[in-house]
Amino acid sequence: MDKAKRIVGALVACAILGGCQGGGSGSSSSANSQQTAPQNPGGSGSQSVFGQSTSAQTTLLLIPSGTHSLGVYLRNPWTGALVDLGYVRTGQTPSAIAVGDGRYIYVANSGSGTISAYGWQSATNKLVSLGPDVTSGSGGLSALAVVGNFLYAVNTSNNTIAIFTLGANGQLTASNAQSTPALTSAVAGANGTLYGLATNSIVPYTTGADGALTQGTETTVSNTLVGATTDTAGNLYVLTTAAVHSYTPSGNGLTPLQRVALPSGFTPTGITVTANTVAVVGNTASGTEVVYYPITAGQMASSPTDPVTGTGTAAGISASPNGHYVFVTNPVRDDVFAYTTPTGSSGSSVLSSALRTRVPPRAPVSLPVTVTLQAQTLYVVNQSSTSIAAYPASTNGALGIPTISTTCNSCANVADTGPSAAVIGPSGQHLYASDWAEAGQGDVTTFGMLSPNGALGTPSSIPAGLSPMGIALDPSDRFLYVANSCYLNGGGNCPGTIDGYDLNHGMPSAFTTGFSTDTFGAYPMLLAADPTGRFLYSSEFAGSLVDAFAIDPAHGTLTLAGTISTGTNPWTIVVGPAGRHLYVSDNGNGGSQTTGTVSLFTINAANGTLTPNAGQSGLPTTALKPLGLAIGPKGRRLYVAMQNGALDVFTRTDPLAAGGPWTWTPTVIPGDFSNAYGLAISANGKALYVLDNCTQPNYNNGSIQALSIPAFSSPLTSAGYNVIGQYQTQACSVQAIPAGGLN
Repeated sequence: MDKAKRIVGALVACAILGGCQGGGSGSSSSANSQQTAPQNPGGSGSQSVFGQSTSAQTTLLLIPSGTHSLGVYLRNPWTGALVDLGYVRTGQTPSAIAVGDGRYIYVANSGSGTISAYGWQSATNKLVSLGPDVTSGSGGLSALAVVGNFLYAVNTSNNTIAIFTLGANGQLTASNAQSTPALTSAVAGANGTLYGLATNSIVPYTTGADGALTQGTETTVSNTLVGATTDTAGNLYVLTTAAVHSYTPSGNGLTPLQRVALPSGFTPTGITVTANTVAVVGNTASGTEVVYYPITAGQMASSPTDPVTGTGTAAGISASPNGHYVFVTNPVRDDVFAYTTPTGSSGSSVLSSALRTRVPPRAPVSLPVTVTLQAQTLYVVNQSSTSIAAYPASTNGALGIPTISTTCNSCANVADTGPSAAVIGPSGQHLYASDWAEAGQGDVTTFGMLSPNGALGTPSSIPAGLSPMGIALDPSDRFLYVANSCYLNGGGNCPGTIDGYDLNHGMPSAFTTGFSTDTFGAYPMLLAADPTGRFLYSSEFAGSLVDAFAIDPAHGTLTLAGTISTGTNPWTIVVGPAGRHLYVSDNGNGGSQTTGTVSLFTINAANGTLTPNAGQSGLPTTALKPLGLAIGPKGRRLYVAMQNGALDVFTRTDPLAAGGPWTWTPTVIPGDFSNAYGLAISANGKALYVLDNCTQPNYNNGSIQALSIPAFSSPLTSAGYNVIGQYQTQACSVQAIPAGGLN
């Protein structure tokens, strides 16, 4: 078989790729060797410093979910978007969270009757366990509160408050338990006070040196209590079904200050305090609503201002530590919204579109954390040279000189073997590549990721199936999946498979429980996991389908949830950053087609199945054969790369709506590329990278073009997409993976 024909098979089915063939010179770079300086570095980026990392203050958002886990979300200080960092395991049925010393997180597990403790590790941007769960005596835990050096846990099953001592490093030691009235919740006050909430009353407590509670004078309210919060001055704000009440501590009880009625038709569910308002979330006939009561000299305004409406049913609300944002959870839609808070000159607005969470999300808690912003790196998958190139990236997106690491074991026939795709683990410590083989068994190769320059360590490979292509990770960093396309003798007609691997300290091993290889699909191409880690999607190239799988949270095994038709020959699949939609580039087969298409699907939060997006199931591109897709960090812009060199961008007509429609007519972004293939957006959201794959007869002429991304505006034009630099890869480059930032 001649070289051109072999490489056509390596990259895609022969029938559709035309001039997109990959190839190779028959040589490969040694691991971590230096490549020649990139051509045309361009602009001020050539003067930028590479390999730098820094730290920044941001806000972590925590949501107990119904799957024995704790959701971890972060506001990206570069882009402002909410980022899903996966989840950590808890005890059974987490029900409440409290924060101690601004650094430690405590989770009440009502199902197992235990408390889990975690600390924030800024070096890795992760929550780490502080030790084994501590038993609270029994189930029924409904609330936690930290006062001084003690954690108090309300237990509704036996009407007690369990008391725990907090150690110097956040660890818990069980102390004792005290009987209480029938409380539903509790909130920490100032100066060693704790407020217990009953159905129609507030029970104040003072805390002793040993954590023991002394009950004060109970205060009765006329309506059912919903929640409470305190401000930095020690005032208590109590939310009932009809009003917001404010109190100030007085002796061993409370002195009433105000009662402000809620809007008519408003059913409240949560309360929090921002820098200058009391924020209440609830539900009306039209959906979720957030209302704000401005505070002046300790007095609430008599009526709320600046209501913000949304979709779904709100469950809880939490303010960021600086009071600039509030976060609202929605268990019906399984998502969380972020809102700005009103200031003297402006009202509240939605900060970002809804981010899907693991189900069902409870009230959020946020705390100030320091995150380590790792230096940006762009990893480029070079199939023809059997290598992964690590390019250091400056702040504006310009690329430096890469380090090169080979992926194949023997490299005996580089025309028939080479990486197809790669993925970075959520921890940012490992990169995994699927090593394609034309008519035989491929590999899965694991690299350690070295700091601070992003270079890859010594590779380690294990066998995969026939002609592996797509690769994906669930966000818990526990399971790895590889799609084996089974390209055979140029036909791709044998059954494709999906392999699953357990990750033990980053190294994959084939599943041993219930599932090792699932035979499914005609030429499975690429894979994508949703941000919650509950579903996996595969583009079935030869069948013009997308297959949806449910991921078993305990073992990682896959169960087919459903299959849906796409346009002809689906290629890249991307899950939107909110986790609510799936986008598919339909490569097509030429013929009578005049334009390519991108299929749009809505993800069912309950079972992962797909339905065509309501009112808009597809987008027409300006040219045939779409391949690469990339979506911005806030879900406002969708980029599509096509084999003839065209590059389109679609925008949302209502970018802040959770399911807002996209513009039907794309904006064309000009660029110097003839065979646009893969797309990637830099970690800080400022640069778009376009891979220009190799063309005949030279199979070493691939390149990367870096374009600046302008500030968002609607309607969007191509203005501001300026060339930062163009870099020769000297290979057939098929995928780019950005890293850095929060990794």
